Amino acid sequence: MLRHHSRLVGWFIAASAVNAASSAGAQETATRASTTPATSIAGEVSYQSFNGDLDAWKLASAALWRRNGAGTFIARVNYAHRFGTDGVQVETDAYPRLTEKAYLYLNGGYSSASVFPEWRIGAEAFTALPGAWEASAGFRQLRFADESVTMLTGAVGKYVGNYWLSVRPYVRSKDGTTTATTAVWGRRYFADAEHWVGGLVTFGSSPTERITPDAVSLNRTVSVALSGSTGITDTLLMTWLIGHDTDRLAAGNTRQSVTLTAGLRRRW
Repeated sequence: MLRHHSRLVGWFIAASAVNAASSAGAQETATRASTTPATSIAGEVSYQSFNGDLDAWKLASAALWRRNGAGTFIARVNYAHRFGTDGVQVETDAYPRLTEKAYLYLNGGYSSASVFPEWRIGAEAFTALPGAWEASAGFRQLRFADESVTMLTGAVGKYVGNYWLSVRPYVRSKDGTTTATTAVWGRRYFADAEHWVGGLVTFGSSPTERITPDAVSLNRTVSVALSGSTGITDTLLMTWLIGHDTDRLAAGNTRQSVTLTAGLRRRW
């Protein structure tokens, strides 16, 4: 069985990083909440294919990770090709340790490209609870050229042996109406917190963290994904994701897509 603090670190970073092309922007599942310094570099590519005549979206990212006694810190550059337009986003994540059982998630990002929010910020507090339960509460804000999106979010998670289950809502107020989306995670860990396979289901009418400019007007979204992380060598990890989205657009049309994501992370 994984050590509790190890799983807590893996859980809050994975939960916070649901910003990926289902996406899994960056994900870290640390083997232990250690004060031993650790450095990683990571790269990821994602391809999202749509029904109809919409061109495929492409996403790539490169990240530098650093973990020490204060927490984990990540610098990331994201590239996207959407709607025939290219764009770059710079982003940073920080996971400072507060106590043995409490952590923060802090996020900031900027892009001058129309395919990304101009600014994104986020903050969330995570804590371990008795009985292998975990909980968090926080917010995300994404600022586009003509609109800002603010979402309240949080999560409740539970470990049962080597299995982890979590429920995360996103709540947003728009035009006097409150909308919500729910994300349900499930994972099965193996030798340690670096090796796992899991599933994700999201459903609702409010955008989540992987929002793109066109997603502000979505009426309904249902997504399912399978993902995993496994070691190739002692220092090289491979991550992968296969996902399917069904989006109901503002005009009443339905858009379906399939996402394939693959990544590598080198630790030393």
